[in-house]
Amino acid sequence: MIDLHTHTIHSDGSYTTEELLKEASLRGLSLLSITDHNTIQAHFDLHKKAIRDLFPNPILSGIEITTTYLGETIEILGYGFSVEKMQPLLAKHVLTFSEKQQKEFELIKTQYRKIGVHFDEAKISFDPNHESSRVSFVQEIKRYPENFRFFLHQETITSNSGFTRMEVYNPKSPLYVDESSLFPSLEEAISMIHKAGGLAFLAHPFAYSPNIPQALETILDHYELDGLECFYTTFTQEQSDYLVNLAKKRGLFMCGGSDFHGSRKINHQLGTGNGHLQVKEEIVLPWVSNYVEELKQKVKKYES
Repeated sequence: MIDLHTHTIHSDGSYTTEELLKEASLRGLSLLSITDHNTIQAHFDLHKKAIRDLFPNPILSGIEITTTYLGETIEILGYGFSVEKMQPLLAKHVLTFSEKQQKEFELIKTQYRKIGVHFDEAKISFDPNHESSRVSFVQEIKRYPENFRFFLHQETITSNSGFTRMEVYNPKSPLYVDESSLFPSLEEAISMIHKAGGLAFLAHPFAYSPNIPQALETILDHYELDGLECFYTTFTQEQSDYLVNLAKKRGLFMCGGSDFHGSRKINHQLGTGNGHLQVKEEIVLPWVSNYVEELKQKVKKYES
């Protein structure tokens, strides 16, 4: 079992690095990547033998860098990079998780006041070190039925992830907030991963608003992506098949994962997602094999 998309408390997951490794070992994963949002702190945790020993198999360096495309917030997964080379690039180009949450809160607050959304700022609270400002905002604004007229999709009123993807990040929604000032450009995000010696994959293309799947071919024409996340917890078989065929046609690598956040994402179980996720070894072998021998040697070093 393989999972190349997971999160810890260093971004917005609920598990510590230790807890994630214990769960990965318990579930029998053969390959793992920790892909926290805009940070690689979990990979520094792995320098501690007592932590690294909790999982006996290779761990591929990973990150999920937030960026934008035509005003819509999307993510790029990076794999196999040098942690030491990536750290100064992050410090230069990327806000910390806490900084991002606080600045995002101010952007949303300003925009929603401007368009007349009703909310009580005093009742919106979140821990910027671990929690999403967006989730806190939606919990507040949906308490007032008069705000429902702003929602582009009524079903997103009851869905935190739906509110993020289909409202806040969607330029077609009245609740859209331009967050491009918070992130490196798409070109910069890809360049950071390449400069650190890694491969860049577009994360979960069908998890965004329909604007991104519709623009996918254009994105691939204009940006130097190495691959696509073809297997993901919420994808239908049809969506995965489409992405697999597109990757093969374009000569791109493929990856997949659960987007595990512990208790903070329902039905995103480690390794199996909603119970149907299966990332097969042959899917990732064409590119991950370049790293596996090195990773195995690292495991042996930690064991000695």
